[in-house]
Amino acid sequence: MGKHLNRAKAYFGTDTRGLLEGGRYALLHTRSLEFDDLRPYVPGDDVRDIDWKASARSGSVLVKRFVSEKHHKILLVADAGRKMSALAPSGECKRDIAAHIMGAVGLIGLRRSDQIGMVYGDSRGSVNVPQRRGETHIEGLLHRWYQHAMSDPGASDVTSQLDYVATHYRHSMLIMVVSDEPEVDDRLSAVLARLRGQHDVMWAMVSDMPAVGRDGIDGYDVSSGRFVLNGADLGPRVVTAYRRAEHARRDRLKEFLTDHSIPHTTVAGSDDVRRQLVGLTQAATRAG
Repeated sequence: MGKHLNRAKAYFGTDTRGLLEGGRYALLHTRSLEFDDLRPYVPGDDVRDIDWKASARSGSVLVKRFVSEKHHKILLVADAGRKMSALAPSGECKRDIAAHIMGAVGLIGLRRSDQIGMVYGDSRGSVNVPQRRGETHIEGLLHRWYQHAMSDPGASDVTSQLDYVATHYRHSMLIMVVSDEPEVDDRLSAVLARLRGQHDVMWAMVSDMPAVGRDGIDGYDVSSGRFVLNGADLGPRVVTAYRRAEHARRDRLKEFLTDHSIPHTTVAGSDDVRRQLVGLTQAATRAG
């Protein structure tokens, strides 16, 4: 397994059961069932499922367990712009957390041999990686996104990537958006309305470290390249007003995504990836 998937596995683990199931993006293939593993026989099991060879080797009666053979179409839509170079509340670079989120989605998809693709970019345009299966493919698309995010990225504009998807992707699929916390505006509202009519959409947002730095430590805005004065220099009234404005902004964003029926979560650090993704998929299941 490549470095991006291995790093994601370190935070997400290997248990992917029950995650990202169902939805319009599920493709039921020719066989309805596929072999999963063996388990001890219990009264009531169909005798046709007994694996006689395995039972003879183990000395106990074992039956084959099957699972539905559902493959999925998943598209990662990822911000590769300058905002992903900022720091998250955990102190990590946001692009590292985003890579772990997308790597976790890749790990979920690997178990089912899902088709996974990616659209990434910034305000200058979008890069499309077609949906395919396999570990090498997933590792490759994560590598391409990470390199773009590392090497002189443009201004972040995830709405441009979403507009590309709405224009070029017609078949139903799961769209997993991975970005910072976007600005709410009419342009984003319009593109989400287009996408929701055709696809299932989820959004995992990586939050920012507070712009107002701790006392004695100035903040830094990666979008503008300007420094932000620390709390001691700004004074308590300005800091209180900033925190109030940030709270209101986040409330508007949550209300906006809820109104558009977009299950969403906010991730503050890599240690939070598994808990937030599990919660996100459970919320999406309840909504569906």
